[in-house]
Amino acid sequence: MENNIPENRNPQNQAPRPAAPRPAAQRPAASTPQRPAASAPQRPAANAPQRPAASAPQRPAASAPQRPASNAPQRPAANVPQRPAASAPQRPAANAPQRPAANSPQRPAASSAQRPIQNNAPIKPIQPSMPPKASDTPEAENPTQSTASAPAKEGAKKKTTLSKAGAEMMSSAVKALIYIAAVFVVAIFLSIIIIRVGNDVFALVKSDEVIDITIPEEAKLSDVANILHENSIISFPGLFTMYGNMKKDNGVFIAGDYSVSPAMSYDDLRAAFKPQPVTGTSWITIPEGYTVDEFIALMESYGIGEREKYIDVINNYEFDYWFVKEIPEDPNRHYRLEGYLFPDTYEFYNSSSEVTVINKLLARFEEVFVDAYREKAAELGMSVDDIITIASLIEKEAGTAADYRYVSSVFHNRLNNPGRFPKLESDATTVYALQLDNDGVRPEDISADQIRNYDSPYNSYKNSGLIPGAIANPSASAIRYALYPTESNYFFFVAGPGGKTYFASSQAEHDQNIAMVKKQMEQ
Repeated sequence: MENNIPENRNPQNQAPRPAAPRPAAQRPAASTPQRPAASAPQRPAANAPQRPAASAPQRPAASAPQRPASNAPQRPAANVPQRPAASAPQRPAANAPQRPAANSPQRPAASSAQRPIQNNAPIKPIQPSMPPKASDTPEAENPTQSTASAPAKEGAKKKTTLSKAGAEMMSSAVKALIYIAAVFVVAIFLSIIIIRVGNDVFALVKSDEVIDITIPEEAKLSDVANILHENSIISFPGLFTMYGNMKKDNGVFIAGDYSVSPAMSYDDLRAAFKPQPVTGTSWITIPEGYTVDEFIALMESYGIGEREKYIDVINNYEFDYWFVKEIPEDPNRHYRLEGYLFPDTYEFYNSSSEVTVINKLLARFEEVFVDAYREKAAELGMSVDDIITIASLIEKEAGTAADYRYVSSVFHNRLNNPGRFPKLESDATTVYALQLDNDGVRPEDISADQIRNYDSPYNSYKNSGLIPGAIANPSASAIRYALYPTESNYFFFVAGPGGKTYFASSQAEHDQNIAMVKKQMEQ
């Protein structure tokens, strides 16, 4: 056979692929049947040299590089049958890797077609075959039905989840819209109610028509509300009553005929049926020695305050003054603040409350009763209330200011000698008791028997020591002489005509003075 590879320009004829060398232990060539040459068309062998037909094929050095002999032993050319050149096309070496010849038996030359080698690309050396990777297996390249359907199932599940989420989102949106609509409706409803109520209470936008109504005697707040509602002046009588209670309305209205209007607020309507406050101020002089009852009557004459309220404030209101806090609690005391309503001239607002008026008088007392007076009372071993009680007795018993010092000495001398003179025996104390029991007014006729025997804690003829409290509101002079009495040995005194007072050191001398005074009065 010839060793030269004939040149073939026909593109249909390809150079046969050199046979991969096999290991020495190969099947004998005689036992491998050869396919007929005419059964398969030969691939084109353009631009590629042909393998030698008879001997072991060797590629020309210029056409294709030989595979290294060190990688695999070459099979002897005589033992390998040569494929006919025209019987089968050669597989291109550059386009597909060769399987190692050592790991598999050689395919018969007649049964395999060789790929064409394009553009005379050099044949790469055949590397030893490696076990295919899992990713290179046909299973990885062509997924089975189960693996191919997994993404589809996952996509369907994802689509179902998204659809469910969309439905939930749509349901939440619908609920939110319903909630917003409900809130909006409720807000409108409440707004309408608030506007109507506010308009009725404060008369923001109402008719100014004048309507005549009549308030009957002893009408209560609810009665007034119903009358106003029946005359279309207000729309909510129950609210009118509740509003009045919140404002602490006393429910006292003046009966009569009134002209009112729907344009008046609840406060204006209630005020229209009550006594109108007096504006301006009044200068009022409280005389020295006035009792609490006389003071209240004076204030009422100016239209400032009410008797019952004054009495409640005088006996119960918690004023923040040190001397008020020191007043002893005595159930026999009739007026707690008797003696502390300092007599002076004051300017009061005509609309002043009872608390305001009393507080003004107490503030003036604090100015008069200085710290030195407190210290002097302590030196005498007396309380401030004791001094005020004595001062009230001086104020009522002394005929003139010149007599204050000696009247004070008589009371102090008796108090300092309780063994000889346990009782003060002051007519003014019993008169005060009679006055208290006569609505604060002094009786016109008082007998000597009443003076000595009238049953009262304030009767100094029947009770020893100081009486429960002051019997009047003393002046600054009386307070001063109660603290600083003139030293004397007098234990008695009697008032004569013209305000003259006669003092005595003994009972006999005192009896003579009484007889003299009676004679003067008869004359």
